[in-house]
Amino acid sequence: MEMARLGRYTVYLGIILIIVGLIGGFTALFQDADGVAVNILVLVPLGFIALLAGNVVSQLMVPPKQ
Repeated sequence: MEMARLGRYTVYLGIILIIVGLIGGFTALFQDADGVAVNILVLVPLGFIALLAGNVVSQLMVPPKQ
């Protein structure tokens, strides 16, 4: 059951990374800080990876219902 909890927290972490990356990256982009914007926008794909990994872990580690 601990792996399912870890998967759930990884999903939450992925969502937070995506939100921070999109908001921070586009804010920096609109303020003409292109180098900073690219570095912050890198969080978006990392967030999707964490979201996918957390979803897989949380779905695979739940005991089957009978």
